[in-house]
Amino acid sequence: MENRYPEIDLIMKKMQEAVTKEREQHPAFYAKYPMRLITEAEEKDVRNVTSTWDLPEEYVYFLKRYVPERVSWSAVEYISIYIYGAKDLEAGQSGYSYNHVTDEVITDWPSDYLVIASDEGDPYCIDLSRGDTVIFTAQHGTGLWDFSIAYHNLSEFLNSVLHPRELEDEESPETIPSDYYKLQITGTGADKAKTLMFIKKMFSCDYTQAKAYLEKTPLIVYKGIEQGVAKIEEQLERIGADFEKHKISWEEFIELVQS
Repeated sequence: MENRYPEIDLIMKKMQEAVTKEREQHPAFYAKYPMRLITEAEEKDVRNVTSTWDLPEEYVYFLKRYVPERVSWSAVEYISIYIYGAKDLEAGQSGYSYNHVTDEVITDWPSDYLVIASDEGDPYCIDLSRGDTVIFTAQHGTGLWDFSIAYHNLSEFLNSVLHPRELEDEESPETIPSDYYKLQITGTGADKAKTLMFIKKMFSCDYTQAKAYLEKTPLIVYKGIEQGVAKIEEQLERIGADFEKHKISWEEFIELVQS
């Protein structure tokens, strides 16, 4: 494919160099948590997404050349960002524009918004009705999607997403000083209706699916760094939900976000 987007190429080149450097310094870690960047996507996967959606050419270029499958990265501006590739872009819409369990469209989702990445459930989207790559985002779990412009084009977004956290003094990723937690609902709590409403908002699902989630407790509703756990914990305490908070290792956190 013709090199028509040099800015994207430069960003991805820098990221690949960072990944290569860390892979050389910490081979055991990167063998367990590999990243596939700058590898051609399979033609059938590209055909599938381009036949399903009318995608901007710049975004197709990125999908085809750089991220054939979903990658997860802990970046400066994010907790744990997922970037969807051509192979799993369709699956990445689950919980936003449609419910994969009931195979139903979620009606309160903007029909032209395509989720290209997510950070702890917060979607990053392009509006297909525009024909460009302006990136919109909104906070999940609030009961209402209130979108705003996060980045003015795909290059701006990638530059923010694909800038890894600095590893000081050649520390391995496991030794980066940060505390990770998971919150899980363990029962109906003082008010089952409020607990169900919380689950419905958190997972952007309908009432039937929220009931199914609650019946399969413990249900993980948050996984991430200490700075983000307090807000969710406060909400659970306010509605009287039965829940537990557990401190987890960095490795456990990675396994959770990749599951």
